[in-house]
Amino acid sequence: MLKRLIPALLALVAVLAWAAPAAAHGRSGEADVRFAQTIAGMELTVVVRASPQVPAPLQVDVVAHDPGRGGRVDLALRPLQAGGSSSGTTLVRAGRPGMYPVVLAVERVGPHELEVRAGGERSVLPFDVLVPRAPLWEVVVHAAFACAAVALIGALAGAALSRRALAGGCAVAFVAATVVAFTAGGLSPWFAPAVPEGAPPAPVSERLLGRPNAQPLIEVLPARPARRSEFLLRVALFDGSTGRPADDLAEHHGALSHVVVSSLDGAYFRHVHPLRTAPGVYEVRLRAGEAGRHLVHAEFERTGAGGQLVSGAFTVGPGEPENPLVRHDPPDGPAVEPARPVAGRPVTLTLDTGVTGLQPWLGMAGHLIVRTQDGGYLGHVHEAGSMAADGERVPDESVARYGPRLRFTFSFPRPGRYLAWIQYARNYEIVTVPHVIEVAAEGSPR
Repeated sequence: MLKRLIPALLALVAVLAWAAPAAAHGRSGEADVRFAQTIAGMELTVVVRASPQVPAPLQVDVVAHDPGRGGRVDLALRPLQAGGSSSGTTLVRAGRPGMYPVVLAVERVGPHELEVRAGGERSVLPFDVLVPRAPLWEVVVHAAFACAAVALIGALAGAALSRRALAGGCAVAFVAATVVAFTAGGLSPWFAPAVPEGAPPAPVSERLLGRPNAQPLIEVLPARPARRSEFLLRVALFDGSTGRPADDLAEHHGALSHVVVSSLDGAYFRHVHPLRTAPGVYEVRLRAGEAGRHLVHAEFERTGAGGQLVSGAFTVGPGEPENPLVRHDPPDGPAVEPARPVAGRPVTLTLDTGVTGLQPWLGMAGHLIVRTQDGGYLGHVHEAGSMAADGERVPDESVARYGPRLRFTFSFPRPGRYLAWIQYARNYEIVTVPHVIEVAAEGSPR
């Protein structure tokens, strides 16, 4: 009987090994969801903690990185399915950087909206309340070990009763169940991850073709802001195939969208996270700097699609600045290895912050944003030592374990002058270090 069972076991191993590794796009049931928000002059990160079960209290942490003048932040949670009730609370901040916990009530899994209000501004953040499910391989392992335990008891009982057929059959079943358990456990990385309870099903068209790029409309109000005045920057996204609002952005590095606004000379730089004010519409209020040409780069990711970078431009004030180039580097800029990079070759930028205990911001210990002088190219890379591997949890904002050195690996696409900004968080405050890098062409003296 054992000889007949071996081919069946080998066939089972082959079937389990045939499936390629798979990873579901989006958030798992064990992961927190993060929304960086630039609201009422404050830079906040709203962290919705994972829910092990529902109904239950829902932990929400509001992380104030740049509280500005401080003030009151109102949070309200609404289920999008009929029959659910809303949960609201009020958070009053003291105007200092830090983490402020809030507890809301969640009654069911599935799609929800978290409304954030502050200073007369409002953002509605869509997310799914998920509860993790046991993966298939874990179910198989537990069931197989349970069968092995029953078979072992049967084999011992058969031996005690001198019933050789029963003892032999149970012994074979014990071996088979044990092999299945260890095989499933060993092949666990090759199983598709379990879909958490509450996750929306992906449309068939999305699974087969993916989603098209979003078409952007970037505008400022007023169309030509006066120098040092407040203005509204709006990014409206439309589906490339239907023309309807593209209202399906996924959390991407701790935000629905990342927007970089910089002047042509690099003196003005803002890395902000607009508010979702309507389906497919993201807005942020800023204060302009000096007169001149300004560039807008917006980075986001649609659910079921890849990342996308779009750009626009506007002009502040009556004319262009007299000096369109940054003339000098700041004294505390990063060290570059090699000293003068060559286009197309990897380079390491190392910033010695001089302090330890740096905290992650947007899921990383540091961010490097690189732009060509003319603004035709923008790159965004993360600190090498803090990038989480697949399956690892995103570092928590309260954990101060990085520094003093931050390292970034980057390849400049072409020679020329690049403006660079390194950002990191210390004591919940965001620090921005600007720098200018001259990149040589291939074969030029270094």
